[in-house]
Amino acid sequence: MIKRKQLFRHDPANGVYGDCHRTAIACLLDLEPDQVPHFGEHYTDSETFHRRESEWLETRGWCTVSVAYNASLDDVLRCQGFMNPDVLYLLGGKSRTGCGHTVIGCGDRIIWDPSLDDSGIIGPFDSDGLYWVTYLVPLAMRRAA
Repeated sequence: MIKRKQLFRHDPANGVYGDCHRTAIACLLDLEPDQVPHFGEHYTDSETFHRRESEWLETRGWCTVSVAYNASLDDVLRCQGFMNPDVLYLLGGKSRTGCGHTVIGCGDRIIWDPSLDDSGIIGPFDSDGLYWVTYLVPLAMRRAA
């Protein structure tokens, strides 16, 4: 895993969508952020966002497994530390700046924040009240249609 900061700060009022999510994916895959598409351009359309993310990851031999948590951040991290102590994952929730954000976790800790101001995760997403943990797994783990 490499550590990189996002290229764009979230400022939708001026047509700029933060790219923390693609940057976190890039870090996990040892890529530079600009080597991953900016899925965040579709934050307001979650179906398009997830479809584009999935299509791109497939070209690299990856897919995602996501788990939603209706729990405290401490409980989410504690669960990851117990069940997956050495596994890297994406953690999504609300940042200190009040917008949705993605960081990288390992076990029971957040180990990298791609935001420009280290805004972290302080709560669940406003949109659904949940924290989301996403693992990148080899595409071969997906059942054939």
